[in-house]
Amino acid sequence: MSRVQLRALWSALVLAVAFTGFGYVTTQARSLRAVSPWQGDPYDAVVSFTLFLVPALAGVTTVRARLCRGGGPQPEYRVDQLLRAARLGVALVAVTVATDATAAVLRAERELWDGRTAWLIAALLPLAAGAGWCLVLLRRAVRELPPQERRRPGGDWLDDLALLAAPLADLRALSRFLRRHIAAAAAGLSLLAAALVVSGQTAGEGWPGVWLVLVELSVFASGFFAFCLLCDTLLRIAAPARPPGAARATAFAAALAVPVSGGLRAAVWSVVGLPGRVDSPVKLLVLMAGCAVLAGAVTLAAVRKRRTR
Repeated sequence: MSRVQLRALWSALVLAVAFTGFGYVTTQARSLRAVSPWQGDPYDAVVSFTLFLVPALAGVTTVRARLCRGGGPQPEYRVDQLLRAARLGVALVAVTVATDATAAVLRAERELWDGRTAWLIAALLPLAAGAGWCLVLLRRAVRELPPQERRRPGGDWLDDLALLAAPLADLRALSRFLRRHIAAAAAGLSLLAAALVVSGQTAGEGWPGVWLVLVELSVFASGFFAFCLLCDTLLRIAAPARPPGAARATAFAAALAVPVSGGLRAAVWSVVGLPGRVDSPVKLLVLMAGCAVLAGAVTLAAVRKRRTR
């Protein structure tokens, strides 16, 4: 791994740490959250996910990068996949900063602003600059990879998981099992992560009621599942024997539709032309379920139509 590639990975890690600190303070410190322009949906929906996804992605990337210690030559697929993960993490930071900046430009929650709001908005500037700098470094780092090697699947993250665990346990059988059932494993992991997030929120804010808990579980589990499928495709978590099929694309679209429609519930409800507004958890669950079914059906039809051409 070259110096440029190492520098790019370290820069992405530093950005992830800075972003996590910013996200935690601005969402968990009540005095700051109360004057934040992005405290409400749809802006808060983005922050709610990236606050967990960015550090998680940085963590697994850092663990895998341990295989690159010693300065010796590395398989090109490993370097490529590490750089892919870094770029995805930086992209998540950039999207979040853009979302927060949009909330500030549109003066969302303007009646709650005070002197602290200006400092929150100003804190976006170094994050934006850092994300831009990391993207430049990562672009240079990717250019150092041989183009023919980037097109080869090579190994995957599960292979390196077995290598990392080799001194403690033989996980090769587990890696093979996960590779065959990667979608089911992603679903189980997403549900577990969602349960942990909702449990933490309940412990800190009190029991909100069964229906609200179901809403939160649905949103986080679906969002995490969509992200896992995205990572598997972009980062090659489990190198597949063949490209993902219609079922994978349909599952991704349906899962992604749940948090998106939840964050944009007022707009979706208005576009559909339903009377009243989304003023209960039951209505929100029905709305998200309907959007998930519609998104999945449209995606499935589009994939099948493309294959018939």
